[in-house]
Formats: sequence, structure tokens, C-alpha cells
Amino acid sequence: MSSRTTSGSKEPFDLDRLRDARQLGTLYRSGAVVVIEEPVLEEILEYSSTDVVREVGGFLLGEVHQPASESDGPNCVIIRHFHPAVQATSRPASLTFTHETWADLHRQAESRFPGAAVVGWQHTHPGFGIFLSAYDMFIQRNFFSAPWQIAMVVDPRRQELGFFHWRNDEVLDCGFVCLGQ
Repeated sequence: MSSRTTSGSKEPFDLDRLRDARQLGTLYRSGAVVVIEEPVLEEILEYSSTDVVREVGGFLLGEVHQPASESDGPNCVIIRHFHPAVQATSRPASLTFTHETWADLHRQAESRFPGAAVVGWQHTHPGFGIFLSAYDMFIQRNFFSAPWQIAMVVDPRRQELGFFHWRNDEVLDCGFVCLGQ
């Protein structure tokens, strides 16, 4: 598979690793394929369980592999890091990223994850299930509007999770690929 990386870390991602990965859900050629490394997924799930009353969230960082041509397949988004949004305003049914949240993200990303791109965001829906609310859609459309940017929702009470990506100019649920260590 030939591709070019638009944003990434110092260590290049070996696309051949996808051959041994676990696919969960449906992958769509018309949207970015979401790939998450298992330790990062575990970190997100652990953080998501820190508050099962109010929403918590954070940012997904990694890289985007764009195929040399459309016939080579869809974009591939690799989630390599998670940055909790500890300065966000958290309520039972909403999460607001403040100016401090964004400033902290940029500061921390530059120092801890040099070269990594913000590929999406994550938040919880404690007891509400996996979906994007109208407010979540506002966040996705206005702050994560690149065709490869994704959203992740975790319900720590129901122990469910799901990903959403841009597909045909809409934000729709999608499957993902989990890479073991």
C-alpha cells in the first residue's frame, strides 16, 4: 500500500501492521479508516471511567496517511496518543472545550508529541449510549472539519464505545481497527 503521511510522529507507521490488526465494525472506503493502538485505547477507556456522572473528554493525536490515488484506498487515521482535556467544563450532558483547554492542548502536543496532528476528539456519554448530539455535531463541524478528523464516544456506564468520521459530507458512525502492541 503506497501512501504519504500528512502529519505524523518521528517514527513512521508501518502500514503492514494493519494485516494483523483486529477490525471492529464496518470500515467504509468513502471515509477515513480509523486505526487506534491498543495502549491508547486502554488509556482512553481508563480516563473515561474517572467520572461516570459528568462528561469528560480529550483529544486524539496521531497521523494521517493519504493514498497516492483514490484507487489505493481511503485515508487512514492512526491514533497514537491521547491528551485529556482536564480544563474543559464538564456537566452531566455536555463538555465544553475552553480557551484554556485549547491552549493546553497546543502546549502539551508540541512538547510531548512533536509532529503529531490533532486527528480528532473524544468524549463520554455516561449512561446515554453512543451517538453524536446536536452540540457534538456543532463541535465536529466547527473544530474538526477536515475530512480525516474523527470523533470518539465512550459510555463508561454501559461499557460501549464508537467512532464517527466524515463520509460523503456527513458525520456517520464507523468501525475501527485496533492494533495490539
